[in-house]
Amino acid sequence: MRILVTGHRGRIGSVVHRRLEEAGHDVEGFDILDGRDVMDLQSLIRHMQGCQAAVHLGALMNGEDEIVFSTGVGGTWNLLQAAEACHVERIVYFSSVNALGIFRGEDKPDFLPIDETHPCRPATSYGLSKYLSEEACSVFTSRTGIATICLRPPIVWTDQRIERIRRERATDPSREWTPFWEYGCFIHVEDMARAAVCALTCPDPGHVVLLLSADDLASEELNSEELVVRHLPGVEWRGGDFKNREPFASLVDTRQAKKLLGWLPSYRWRDV
Repeated sequence: MRILVTGHRGRIGSVVHRRLEEAGHDVEGFDILDGRDVMDLQSLIRHMQGCQAAVHLGALMNGEDEIVFSTGVGGTWNLLQAAEACHVERIVYFSSVNALGIFRGEDKPDFLPIDETHPCRPATSYGLSKYLSEEACSVFTSRTGIATICLRPPIVWTDQRIERIRRERATDPSREWTPFWEYGCFIHVEDMARAAVCALTCPDPGHVVLLLSADDLASEELNSEELVVRHLPGVEWRGGDFKNREPFASLVDTRQAKKLLGWLPSYRWRDV
């Protein structure tokens, strides 16, 4: 399959690019470092010609709010228009848990574990751009029939980043909680990339939004129950009896992604 990948030179995109090629796909890269801008619709159309699918990572997380927002939403809108013009069969969109508006200290969750039914209330330009792009994908699929699979990862780490975090926490344990707590959620970049590969070949789901996470917590000492009691007292718990759960199980429910994509995360915090 020939696949256009936007942002293919980035920290995540480069791994997605490699994984796709390892799976036997022909990848057409599209990155601002090569002068290819997702805000340029005609350029997207030129480079998408002959592609059967697209993976969209090209966006900004940091910077001036108006640029982060306009690039996130406008770039996704351009990609969708190009996909329709080029008769692409499927789009994998890299969204984020920040579409929920409850990560990075924005707000507390309504319930735990967090799943796809949790309402979205993003208050940052980045989170709002992700949420609105998901909504654009939904309308696009309803209108065109082209599948759009939106993946919501938490923070994405490499082996090297995990080892650095462990060293920092060994020196200062409060680094696990400050400046904000991410519910102990993370995903390894290789698992993130594999999810994208799975999303391109799984049975057509139409439009879907899926949460991703490692199966265990990025926590040094406290297990799931202890973390919830300490940091989120009063938040409704929907995960059943803690005694019947793996002690360090993630607080993000990824059963939908596993079911629809045929994906399983391989990397655990305690194994890396």
